[in-house]
Amino acid sequence: MTENTTLHKDVVSFWGLVGQSISGMAPTCDVVAFMTAGAAFALVAMPLSYLAAFLLMFIEVNTIYHLTKHRGSAGGYYSFVSAGLGPRAAMLTGFMVIFYQTLSVGGIPVYVGGVFLPALARSNGIALPSWFWIISILFFIGVPWLLSIAGIRPSIRVVALTSLLEIIFLVGSSLFIISQVAPTQPWAPFDATAVGFKGVAMGMIFAITSFIGIGSHTPLGEEARGVRTQNGRVIGKAALVSLTLVGAALVLSAYALTVGWGIHDMQSFARNGAPGVVVFQRYLGFWGAAALVILAINSAMADGLALLNGSARVLFAIARDRLLHTRFAIVNGQRAPQAAINLLAGLALSLAILFGLLFGPSNGFNVMTTAVLIGLVTAHTLMNVALIRLPATGDAWLTRLLFHLLLPIVATLLFWWVLWESLIPLAYPLGWSLALWFAALLPALFYTQLRARKLSAERGRKLGIVESSGS
Repeated sequence: MTENTTLHKDVVSFWGLVGQSISGMAPTCDVVAFMTAGAAFALVAMPLSYLAAFLLMFIEVNTIYHLTKHRGSAGGYYSFVSAGLGPRAAMLTGFMVIFYQTLSVGGIPVYVGGVFLPALARSNGIALPSWFWIISILFFIGVPWLLSIAGIRPSIRVVALTSLLEIIFLVGSSLFIISQVAPTQPWAPFDATAVGFKGVAMGMIFAITSFIGIGSHTPLGEEARGVRTQNGRVIGKAALVSLTLVGAALVLSAYALTVGWGIHDMQSFARNGAPGVVVFQRYLGFWGAAALVILAINSAMADGLALLNGSARVLFAIARDRLLHTRFAIVNGQRAPQAAINLLAGLALSLAILFGLLFGPSNGFNVMTTAVLIGLVTAHTLMNVALIRLPATGDAWLTRLLFHLLLPIVATLLFWWVLWESLIPLAYPLGWSLALWFAALLPALFYTQLRARKLSAERGRKLGIVESSGS
């Protein structure tokens, strides 16, 4: 393997991995964007949607933890699935990860620049021009683009610091708001009666996609410290820690915003555009609201940075296995896969502008986010099946039954139940999300069939790891 296709080794610490994963989930941005969108469907039960999504992802992180025990690779999920299901499923998983993470890189700036910031400006008597959201997209994708090209060291320093700051701020602020409100009906936000299971499931579209970046640190397996000495377990441990921190912060935040706004007035919450800022200003004053806005803007950029870093390395790993053009397997002077980053950042920018123009920023965000969820469920379904198919490695039969069979099956069934409840019957504009997913899935299926049949069985089970490339 030549030097210009080699990533930096042993430069990302455990807390760097945690920070990358947290930034990929963008907790403060979730509070101002995904919660507002989810509340349009879940209303007062928005905290229930987030609690249910958190529990579902906690079941799913079992799969990430156990798959990472086998290998650490720039391919992330792509490499994990190859160990259990072979090359076709692995390539499809890799393409789905690239699809939904790149779409998310574009989707969040559409909402922040097209809905959140204009609503915030209007509340302060400022009318932003109609084209402002396009300029903001250039900023929210352009900055992560440049940082990602600069290499993993500066990137990881940024996300490690800001991600933990976000968690501390959200948990502390939410607990303070809840203590000030002292709700008379404290369990009402966890009652599905008002909106039914469909309302909760619709809210879970945005709640689950709030956790989309849970595995964004897995493609840093070749750059992380301790992967070889711990057989990859450090990646699984980072996933558990980051999910616990973000899950606690988001459930608390959803509850604080619901009771802080008023549980009987959540229709107006969803229509406000920047309700989180309103609640924070009501209970924490100007500086509390300002801190939320600043952290949300930073969160949107850190999310783009984390997801670009992750998805570009998946593309890099597939190209390094000579299953895509090898130019995407070349790194620059900072050991970053620049060609892969350029392609995905440009694609995210194009999709953001396209869907913002076609549907408007609010509906464009909803369409992109729902398509993100479908792609995520596709990839995680393949991961769950891969874990089930992996041969026993000395675990006790009860451990294997629970962690390698029952939990992956439960997670998969719950994922598809949420999709069914939220998408069927198809309605405008979310029906376009399914079309977008098909537009990515069908070419990916054709291409994987074409390329995977040329691989030997042995190589097909070792995709993504350095030893497999060029073999």
